[in-house]
Amino acid sequence: MSTPQLERLREHCHRLRLYQVEQELSARLEQAAKQELSYADFLDQLLAGEIDSKTYKHHQMRIAMARFPFQKTLESFEFKFQPSIDPKLIRELATGRYIQSGDNLLFLGPPDPET
Repeated sequence: MSTPQLERLREHCHRLRLYQVEQELSARLEQAAKQELSYADFLDQLLAGEIDSKTYKHHQMRIAMARFPFQKTLESFEFKFQPSIDPKLIRELATGRYIQSGDNLLFLGPPDPET
């Protein structure tokens, strides 16, 4: 692809606020050429990456705006402080499959071993 054309594409992406596409455009074009992707597959992958990037950015922004006093994640949870909790069961519950089956879920007790 010619350099002027690539620059125009980047400018279009910038004006459309497709910043992830703009950043990855060269690499994605090379990858698509190597894999001989169809136009639809290329566009699908390109736009899916942009959506993922924007979703992550908005999620992080909402967390920051919430001003939570602590940020706790399941990955940082210390299961050794509560040996009666089954880590495998908690990770299964984190998938949210119980919601589709209409099951109820109830946790009791303090959320942090330091409280």
